[in-house]
Amino acid sequence: MRKTGSVTDIASGEVAGRVAEAPVSGLVAELVAVLESAGVPEPWRVSADIVAALLDVPRSWASMNRDATVDTGVAIAARSAARRLAAGAPFAYAVGRAQFRHLSLEVDARVLIPRPETEVLVDEILSRFRSTAEGSGKWGVAVDIGTGSGAIALSLAAEGRFSRVVATDNSVDALVVANRNASLAGASLRCPVEFRSGSLLSPVRDIEARLLVSNPPYVSFGEADGLPASVRNWEPPTALYSGSSGLDATAAIVQEGASLLASGGILALEVDERRASLVAEMVMTAVGYIDVGVVLDLTGRERFVFASRA
Repeated sequence: MRKTGSVTDIASGEVAGRVAEAPVSGLVAELVAVLESAGVPEPWRVSADIVAALLDVPRSWASMNRDATVDTGVAIAARSAARRLAAGAPFAYAVGRAQFRHLSLEVDARVLIPRPETEVLVDEILSRFRSTAEGSGKWGVAVDIGTGSGAIALSLAAEGRFSRVVATDNSVDALVVANRNASLAGASLRCPVEFRSGSLLSPVRDIEARLLVSNPPYVSFGEADGLPASVRNWEPPTALYSGSSGLDATAAIVQEGASLLASGGILALEVDERRASLVAEMVMTAVGYIDVGVVLDLTGRERFVFASRA
């Protein structure tokens, strides 16, 4: 009997100890009908992606295993996801998960959906620490401000050599999601991860950090109408908007961050590409930072600002 996640061959007559549902081909056809009626583009591809996401298998799995069956729970979740997509929900919210680097994270409307750009931020951080670290010693404490789903904090704990990662969020609901993702990451984490509730740096003023990282909210209130409906109508406002300029949270982190960082520690910020130069200037004029620079994302946009503690 061949098993893949929650699926088995029809020939076995068993699916994870539960009553078998229709073949994958039949389930995908059901999903396509729901998505087509709502005008969702590429309904066949999206339907196959729903099944693959729920089973945590490659996207091509459904098309290559049309005669397999899925268990009742997966089928119910897939139908629910299709209905959410038909109602306009982002794909990650519809299926309840998102891939971020090597992690499969649970996400819902309590947290921002992790973006590919933020994966680049983590990669740049790891590269900088690896190039300056001596031997196999620990890198010290990393602090992640506004952790949301925990994507940055958990990736740093899984891939870096930090002694500890401390993450904050002012949303108790977001911290519930982050803690759940920490539990799911389990043995892949190389160091302890601690989540603290509170606004920006207020929960971590007792820490001397080697890294202070944040992907803060950076959309101004006046820019709300310009956001895609899938963002504006679904993602949490506290994770999107930051005052009339979009810079309130970023400015607070910059102003307080130097007092948190150890000498030589790194400040790493994800920013709106339209405001990268403003943020870089903000960091350069703040007390305590040197080596300020803007880093591009994979599409060539000015997306990240880095600096070191003097």
